[in-house]
Amino acid sequence: MVSGFFQKNMNTVFILGDSTAAVKEESARPETGWGEAFRKYLKPGWRLDNRAVNGRSTKDVIARGEFQAVRDSITSGDLVLIQYGHNDEKLDDAERGAPAWQEYIANLIYMAECVKEKGGRPVFITPIARRKFIDGRLSDTHGDWPAAMKYAAATAGIPCIDMTIPTMVDIAAMGDECSKKMFMNFGPGIYGNYPDGNQDDTHLSVEGAAWVARLISEHLSLIEDCCEHC
Repeated sequence: MVSGFFQKNMNTVFILGDSTAAVKEESARPETGWGEAFRKYLKPGWRLDNRAVNGRSTKDVIARGEFQAVRDSITSGDLVLIQYGHNDEKLDDAERGAPAWQEYIANLIYMAECVKEKGGRPVFITPIARRKFIDGRLSDTHGDWPAAMKYAAATAGIPCIDMTIPTMVDIAAMGDECSKKMFMNFGPGIYGNYPDGNQDDTHLSVEGAAWVARLISEHLSLIEDCCEHC
């Protein structure tokens, strides 16, 4: 169990993010968001409010009013986990694309400041790695967005959990074939929702969601230990 953050006088953990964190429809199972698996790490009496939505970026979560709805719900002491990047990277998409060193940073800082104004505690989480092997080597697909998020966190004076590098390290260690089990990458005839199989190396399986949720919970504990002893 995660200590620290969840022992304080707080009531709700909000998750803001994209499809890697979101709650899934039954028609998409076994796809699972890490936010669904994160519930097990809450102490008794805590409430999880997962507002992650498939396909969202920092740009359209603000434009659609979804961030404002979360902002309106925050009370003093609430924890707000913010993970975006997968869709901000899609610069050919006018509704979602947000250049790393410009709009992406500005959107993140805006969200952090809004959360703090309500007495909440924002924590950024860099995007989890995609499973992309080229000639046997795992490739980085996120470019400047993780570094830009770290810069935004430093500017806003809030914690940032790096999930890009730890997930890349784990995927590389598992290797090309074994790492498929963490993602929606499988052959035909295994799952009723996917009779022809699936080759998706972005979205998580049940096992993959549990893996990422555990990593995030561990890093939250490290952040809290650092803050208490500094």
